[in-house]
Amino acid sequence: MVGTALGMVLYRASRPKTYLPGEEHAEITRSLSKGLPEDAPLPRFKDVSVEAGLGSFRTFSGNRSSQLPEDMGPGAAWGDFDNDGDEDLFLVASGGAMSLPQEERAPSQLYRNDGDGTFALVPDFPETRVMGMGAAWGDYDGDGWLDLMVTGYNSLILYRNREGHFERDAGFPELRGFWAGAAWGDYDGDRDLDLYVCGYVRYAEDDADRAKATRQYGRSVPYTLNPASYQPERNLLFRNEGDSTFTEVADALGVANLEGRSLGALWHDFDEDGLLDLYVANDISDNVFYRNLGTSFQEISHAAWVADYRGAMGLAGGDWNRDGDDDLFITHWIAQENALYDSLLADGQRLPSKKGLSTKAPVRFVDVADQRGLGQIALRLVGWGAEFADFDGDGWLDLIVANGSTFETDETPKWLQPQQPFLFWNRRGEHFHDIAPLDEALSKPHVGRGLALADYDDDGDLDILLMHHGEGAQLLRNEMQMGSWLKVRLRSKVGNGKALGFGDGATVIAHVAGATIRRTVGSSSYLSQSSRVVHFGLGDASRVEKLEVRWLGGGTSVYENLQAGTTWALTEGDPVARRVTGATSLASSTMAPREDLSDRERLVKFWEEQRRAVRAMKVENDTSRAIEHFLKALTLNPEHEDSLYYLANCLAVEGDLPGAVARLQDLVRINPQSHRAYKQLGILHAIASESPADLDAATEALEKSVSINPEETGSLLVLGEIALVQGDLNAAEQRLSWACRTNPKAVGGFFLRGYIAWRQQDASRAKQLLAEARQALGEDWHPEGMTSEGDVRRRMHVDETPLSRFWESWDGTEDPALAFDALEEHLRSQRMVSKS
Repeated sequence: MVGTALGMVLYRASRPKTYLPGEEHAEITRSLSKGLPEDAPLPRFKDVSVEAGLGSFRTFSGNRSSQLPEDMGPGAAWGDFDNDGDEDLFLVASGGAMSLPQEERAPSQLYRNDGDGTFALVPDFPETRVMGMGAAWGDYDGDGWLDLMVTGYNSLILYRNREGHFERDAGFPELRGFWAGAAWGDYDGDRDLDLYVCGYVRYAEDDADRAKATRQYGRSVPYTLNPASYQPERNLLFRNEGDSTFTEVADALGVANLEGRSLGALWHDFDEDGLLDLYVANDISDNVFYRNLGTSFQEISHAAWVADYRGAMGLAGGDWNRDGDDDLFITHWIAQENALYDSLLADGQRLPSKKGLSTKAPVRFVDVADQRGLGQIALRLVGWGAEFADFDGDGWLDLIVANGSTFETDETPKWLQPQQPFLFWNRRGEHFHDIAPLDEALSKPHVGRGLALADYDDDGDLDILLMHHGEGAQLLRNEMQMGSWLKVRLRSKVGNGKALGFGDGATVIAHVAGATIRRTVGSSSYLSQSSRVVHFGLGDASRVEKLEVRWLGGGTSVYENLQAGTTWALTEGDPVARRVTGATSLASSTMAPREDLSDRERLVKFWEEQRRAVRAMKVENDTSRAIEHFLKALTLNPEHEDSLYYLANCLAVEGDLPGAVARLQDLVRINPQSHRAYKQLGILHAIASESPADLDAATEALEKSVSINPEETGSLLVLGEIALVQGDLNAAEQRLSWACRTNPKAVGGFFLRGYIAWRQQDASRAKQLLAEARQALGEDWHPEGMTSEGDVRRRMHVDETPLSRFWESWDGTEDPALAFDALEEHLRSQRMVSKS
């Protein structure tokens, strides 16, 4: 009682003051004018919806008629339905105007990932033309193939996956109702998946109601768009009986949430007792937190300080501050702020009991959204789908939020008002900064609803799928991740023992360079589901020293020294981590490596793959094929230095800089005296630099290369270039002069020294150095021409050094103003050139 009373006091005190959209507010203005810190990354997401094959999908047909079932969806769900190792995609359509006949509604559709960055419509998936809301994948029959639940207005459909082909489960009840979010989870610990379905409102179709309206925040809102106009719908909990049948037990277990207009639910073990708890997001009524006691549920919403009273839509769970427990983020309606409930579990606070202190800490949270930059910034917007994810690979969970208004436009026919999404960069657990306005794709407003994440192109970073009401699906490819990465695919035991499950509910903890990073297999967002593949950003780390997997309802598995830049397949009960080299079927990814090879056979096979890789790289100029063979060679000899070095170079050419860095770091671990590894590390850090810290890392690696081999001209040259970028002309001249003395053919050294002389207003010496650069090129040299602006993005991965394109494109002129104009403009654009 004491804890509950104290919770209510804090809960009420934390309520924001009444705010009207668009009004000036000192706290909001101050919050939004802080600006970004210097170390904030530049968001880079490319809209690939059309080129990926999703451009023709539409979420809505016809014109809106201002009725609630038309506006609340849709969502989407990622899942590998065909078990080929890549993420397929189910897109839900809202259908369209309620007056449309069923055959004219926009269809929900299943897309197969072809493994080459594109998707193809699955033609034999059953036609699904519903007033769609959400979707969720889950292997309910335990056969090793993901089945699919689709929800909507008067639609609750369970599709059974028969080895890649789908049929409707005729035994699942066809219940009428306004069904929203669906969440799979093994709440009773019997090793099969149960299903929770959120009921929204008991919508009544009455043409007379459409003429009624109320005023909300100065706007006229039709009666038929106000959820308060209708009674709440019940929620459903389908207990899996283990024989592909279900029993509905929500009321019997006290989780029907009869007073809540529910939109989403999250299964998550917040108290870390091995049982999945249940958190339900309700619109215009308190949210509900049900603690799982094993045989029953206890409603602890107020006691846990998370009886969120606002209009809630999206949910996301994750350890954003890396304090060892999972926290909760909730999106809300306009003028209500979003919430970041920080768990106090790791703080070890305990409730008093009759016998002293209880043996287990209570589950309690504190809303810190305002303190961390997530509260007031959201007052003007309506938030929907949300997910925690490490988009830049620095080891800290960032946050993506889909926004879209529920207010109508003034045009005819009426549509909903678009809004921009949020992309919050997490600055080391201190503060979240919205960097979405800096990205072209993310800065465009849409009527956002569902949101789900997956590494659809299997390049090691998480991509974003946004669902826009009245439009279609927007797939944004992540091009901003710079840190190294590691991915995990889990296969867990199931109750019937027929196959392996997909790790639902498991917690994965990575120990990396003194940090502890948590991830959980599960997703909620809003009407949507993200990939089950667990993604870790690792910063500069080349490996995870220890990885713990806490299987739901089982024990803990520990794996050591897992290499970064790799996807690992981990199976419950198997102590060996299996490397996954690409989009491979899950069945084959869990197979053991070829243990039957003799040493001689292994050596012969290694050199076969190594020669194929080198030929592909040097003769065929096919780096993608070279990568494939180098990876095969390294499975046979993981510590071969040439394989690691050339693989890193190929990955860099293909644009996978984090992967390249990870391989070079492995080479350094194997051979700490590898000057070429340190040199290439320095070059990659310099080419991809976005902050002074990146240049410092490049300098450190290059200085190590020089200390190992003082005659290494290439490292000296890049050190000089870095000094130029930093604006230190004296240091640049010293390093470049050393490079020219060591190697009289160092064209770049003479060229850049000429630039330094020109900057120091010594035109005569600048001309002399340009003449020496021309002499170093030799008699047979012919100019190649200036790199066009459109080539720069491609060349940034293949340039030998950060500034090499400027002397490579030099036409041989000895006029300093002409020779150095492009270089001067580039350095000034970086704002790092000294003005002295």
